Amino acid sequence: MEEIIESTENLQLCSLCKTEIELDSVFCGSCGFPENGTDQQVNIFHRRLSFNKNQKREADKKIKSARNTLYVLAGITILFSTIQFFSHQDTATLITGFILGVIYILLGSWTSKKPLMAVLLGLLLYVTTIVISAIVEPQTIIKGIIFKIIIIAYLTKGVFSASSIKN
Repeated sequence: MEEIIESTENLQLCSLCKTEIELDSVFCGSCGFPENGTDQQVNIFHRRLSFNKNQKREADKKIKSARNTLYVLAGITILFSTIQFFSHQDTATLITGFILGVIYILLGSWTSKKPLMAVLLGLLLYVTTIVISAIVEPQTIIKGIIFKIIIIAYLTKGVFSASSIKN
């Protein structure tokens, strides 16, 4: 019984995360807050915490932008495959466009759970589609080149942002 009382007397709660830490510990083992540290250590901790929050907020904006890009890409893919179908009566293009559109929508919704994987797969799918299209019809590589570059840039920013959040 005395051991239990002694062990709780040597503990204090971290003022940030409320985890029990020993009285002589400078830093909380759970969150890293310098509970018994100097004012300078506390200031450095809060600056790092603020910096990390700002960095995460910026990364979240870029991931949201990549998510929106995937949704726009889905809409454009479905729209153009529908236009192709009505102008050329090509059901293969329509079916392929709808499948790609649904995949882009699914990847866009998956970015909330696994942003890095979802955006990376979206980027790879888009680049693969461009390459296959260029192999089948080489002049398509030039058509809409600015649009293609913009989409690749947004998705690439999303990949880097998701990667930075993961790290």
